[in-house]
Amino acid sequence: MHAHSTRRGLGAGLATVLLLAGVAAFAGSGSAVADPNTTTAVSSGPATFTQAVPTGQPSQYNLPLERCANGVNYPISGANPVLSEPLTTQFTSNVGLSEYVSFSGNQYYGDWTFTFTNTSSQVLSTDCALLVFRAPSGSDNHGYTATQQYGHPQEDYLEVPRGDGTSFYIARLDFHDVPLVQRQVTPGQSFTYSLGGIPSSAITLAQIRDSLKFTADLNLLANQSLVQHYGTDRLTN
Repeated sequence: MHAHSTRRGLGAGLATVLLLAGVAAFAGSGSAVADPNTTTAVSSGPATFTQAVPTGQPSQYNLPLERCANGVNYPISGANPVLSEPLTTQFTSNVGLSEYVSFSGNQYYGDWTFTFTNTSSQVLSTDCALLVFRAPSGSDNHGYTATQQYGHPQEDYLEVPRGDGTSFYIARLDFHDVPLVQRQVTPGQSFTYSLGGIPSSAITLAQIRDSLKFTADLNLLANQSLVQHYGTDRLTN
């Protein structure tokens, strides 16, 4: 078990997530309007995919199951390469997922929650998956949870400010010391990633939703080349 993060933690608020409705009804009116604090869902990725299954048991750190259990910082010099990459304006994923974003809070502080549902016909492992997205700058709280049992998540993480009130956020979801099943999401089940911070008018909920690129680790290479490319820092829980 690793030490608690000073960034207010991956362990903060990690509880079972209840899926939020995408519409709200006026009481007694019988009509419905879009909820301004929740986007509609969008989908991406193939219905079937091939994902290598790691060997090993929890805490066997020299075997592939624990390939992302330990990590280091990867500082880079100069401008971060994400700043020169084309903006993602449509949710993309290399596995079948739907995604929507909800916000809870006020004008001073709140939480943005990405809710993903496995729309494929296969069990998905989220271990070592990489998320890249845009959101208001200055997040101080971020983490993973799921509607199924999960264990010991941590992150390789980086915020890259764009100078316009928004930042790129890069996060690899890492697990340790738990069996494979606690790293998996079955068809139809959901998991979330949340970000806390101060709201900004520089980006809308829909733009946050559409900015996300999800890359599952399909080959047990742990998306290692991407975390080194972007220069992430290892956070612990």
